[in-house]
Amino acid sequence: MTDAPVGYEPSLGRVARTGSWAELARGTFRCAVERLDRGDYEAAAQLVEVSVLEAEELRDVYDRWPAAALDWIRDHGVTEQSLQAAVDRLTGVIGEQAIAGIAAEWPRYTEAAARAARACRDRDPAAAEQVEQARLIWQGIHDRAVDRVSGIVDIAVRLVGEDHLGALWDFLMADWYEVHARRYALDNQPWRESARQLMIAIVDGFHAHLAGTGRQGDIELIHEPHRTGFRFDPCGSGGRSLDPRITDGAPRAGGPYGFAVTTKPHDWAWNTVGICSYCVHCCQLNERMPIDRLGYPTRVIDPPVWDPQAPSTSCTWWVYHDPADVPDHVYRRVGRDPSRRPRR
Repeated sequence: MTDAPVGYEPSLGRVARTGSWAELARGTFRCAVERLDRGDYEAAAQLVEVSVLEAEELRDVYDRWPAAALDWIRDHGVTEQSLQAAVDRLTGVIGEQAIAGIAAEWPRYTEAAARAARACRDRDPAAAEQVEQARLIWQGIHDRAVDRVSGIVDIAVRLVGEDHLGALWDFLMADWYEVHARRYALDNQPWRESARQLMIAIVDGFHAHLAGTGRQGDIELIHEPHRTGFRFDPCGSGGRSLDPRITDGAPRAGGPYGFAVTTKPHDWAWNTVGICSYCVHCCQLNERMPIDRLGYPTRVIDPPVWDPQAPSTSCTWWVYHDPADVPDHVYRRVGRDPSRRPRR
């Protein structure tokens, strides 16, 4: 019997994957099937069950953000008639099932995961098929939920204006900002522990996003002397706006969806044209907000960029081993002064 693949992670407040970074870079469903192949049935079951915990944060925000964004749009003077027309258009392109929201579909996934875990423990010859079925159910639910969030953010851009997109994400993530800034402050805990927690959160979250073209949640791990990188090619969420490989040839920034990307430089979007409106929240949460509150970015992101002819769809998140090593250009591309950077 091999080591348990899960254990309590204090920074998440729950059970999560354990193992080396190379092991954690592999998708959870893939690892469950590999454990089955090795005859480690209990470990396979535990991995299937932890996949639900990995997805839980997404279930929460993908349920809350659409309603909150619609309220924000109303509060900016958009009439109910105009808003309803935009929602009707969105429903026409993403479908009734997607617009109904993740809460209605979530039990299908939890039930499928429970069946798969039971099949693993029962040593059912069809257990691997049950694990794959659970993954496919979650993939469909996840992707429809991403389309709903991205589509409603697109409505905000259409009706309120691109210049207000950063403010929308500030509004949606206000609770995250407080926790993030408090936890990763240098006077709260050593940066070494903050870096570990930030990297744990990356692999945990992107397992649930089912990163990669195979939609297994696999991540490319990059080791450099002063930083560690996590590459998603593509990410399973923002990547839906840009990558034809995970959208049946129809990235949501293209037709018939036309989800908004930045058309001019903004501090809250790396001052880059072609950033999808969903990906803006990664810039705000990981770079702009923590620089303002802490003096340094907590994670540095090389984002995907939309170009209808040749989109750049991979996304890389970097965690620096010392925030003093973050280069000047990272500050300047979000309109911030690198003199705020902490000294050794």
